[in-house]
Amino acid sequence: MNHESRKVAKTKGIIKDAFLELCKENKLEKISIKDITTNAHINRSTFYLYYKDIYDLLESIENEFLADFTNKIKDVYTIILKDGDIYPIIPSLEFYQKYSKYLMVLLGSNGDPVFAHKLKAIIKNNLSELLKSEELQTVPYLDYIIEYLASAQIGVLTYWLQSEMMLPMEVIGDLLKKMSLYGPIGYMKLLK
Repeated sequence: MNHESRKVAKTKGIIKDAFLELCKENKLEKISIKDITTNAHINRSTFYLYYKDIYDLLESIENEFLADFTNKIKDVYTIILKDGDIYPIIPSLEFYQKYSKYLMVLLGSNGDPVFAHKLKAIIKNNLSELLKSEELQTVPYLDYIIEYLASAQIGVLTYWLQSEMMLPMEVIGDLLKKMSLYGPIGYMKLLK
């Protein structure tokens, strides 16, 4: 990466961080470009060099995460197919932890509901592909099972992020794995 592209990446990072900081406290509709540029200590013209408007900035943040997430989830499913462990969640959790400042905002109360749907669609698509490779595609109600697993994963991970990752990632990984394998009630019975 040359000097100019590092400078661009740094400026975009400052803009994104300023925007995400504002999103923690404000609904998207209440945030102005002036708020972002003031928070980022840049000129409005600098903002417009990189983004058309706030929604373009939001889409850029979401697309960056979703592209990286899609690649990471493919890596995770490669591990599943190679090692036979149907639910190796730790690599996913490390990824979520890496992007925690983005995800806390995007999945939080002031976030973008469309983002959660996009994230769930990627998880569902990959779960579907995985289950097909495990020859489980003929299971009755498979689409409902996949919906449940994807929703549960997003729900637990959102709660984990919003609780500032109080539990270690290994505990969350074990929790997700066992709840997926035994169901929440079955897992609670195991804990008794």
